[in-house]
Amino acid sequence: MNASVVLVFVSLIAITVVGFKIMALMSVSPFFRSRIWPWLRSRGWWPAPAERAAEALLRRLLTDPEYDTLSRNGFLDVPSQEYPGRVYRIPRGPGQVLVVERGRVLERLCVQPATIGLPEADIVLMHKLLLESDERSYLMTANHFPRAIWY
Repeated sequence: MNASVVLVFVSLIAITVVGFKIMALMSVSPFFRSRIWPWLRSRGWWPAPAERAAEALLRRLLTDPEYDTLSRNGFLDVPSQEYPGRVYRIPRGPGQVLVVERGRVLERLCVQPATIGLPEADIVLMHKLLLESDERSYLMTANHFPRAIWY
């Protein structure tokens, strides 16, 4: 083989590997998870119409400050109606809902939909609507985990 052909082949492999690493970093980065991916999903050319529709519904049902907080921080805080001073911190993307009282994490809650593969925006709305409509049932359904040592 010609040296230039080998160089081109090796360059293509290196570019592919770097591209995959960049995509992996983007998928776990809070900045990309909360800002870039939702923006991409809302574009008409995005290949998954369910994600586009879910993002539009999320945008429509949240207030402007709520959506801005979710976009900026990667989580949505829902104040408790049952316990004064308590906030449920719903992550955008995978993760457990944090129970925060007076700035301190008390525990983590895990509630998952029965169907897998739902858009992230639908899962955020699921937690928000369940907490606002029937907080007591949500807490009875959830798996409770102690706070992690780093909170």
